Amino acid sequence: MKFRSILISSVMGLPAFFSACDPAFQAEYSNPDAVEIVDDRWNETDARKTAEILISSMLSKPWLNEFNRAHGQKPILIVDDIENSTAEHIDTKAIGEALLHELINSGQIRFVDASRRDKILKEVKYQQESGMVAEASRKKTGRQMGADFLMGGGISTQVHMQGGLKTVSYTTFLKLTNLETAEVVWTEKYDIKKRFKRSGAGW
Repeated sequence: MKFRSILISSVMGLPAFFSACDPAFQAEYSNPDAVEIVDDRWNETDARKTAEILISSMLSKPWLNEFNRAHGQKPILIVDDIENSTAEHIDTKAIGEALLHELINSGQIRFVDASRRDKILKEVKYQQESGMVAEASRKKTGRQMGADFLMGGGISTQVHMQGGLKTVSYTTFLKLTNLETAEVVWTEKYDIKKRFKRSGAGW
């Protein structure tokens, strides 16, 4: 009973403990789909809107139907890095993963995972050479799918300031390149322009 009393007292004291640590601290969950502008930098809303526009364009342009008619199967893509040409720290890897997620779930495009080839090869070698994996379930080498297209792109920005006004423009572009012919079969860009006003001096 003594231990139980100590435990109850400790738990009951937790709110007071956290409140005493930082009484000015407040936090709450926010809607991930809400449009929020907390500063003059690239944000989650920018990334979401950009991905939606670029994905819609990629899936609706002629290259996809042309490939399906010529080959009778879905195209296989490999993802290159999205280059960040801005002065900001933008997680372009997260943008690429968001695009990848939506495109795979569209059911119209397939992808190969270039970033994990070394790990995949290591696992296949283990299955083949260690003697620890049942022969019936060992994966064979030489059966990986070859990509048809390379998807890459970049983000750039332009900033203009005059007095208390600041305009920030982001341009994001993507393109698909045929790996066999080096032909660019699709390209698209999307511009986001935001205007900010500050009553005080400086930014």
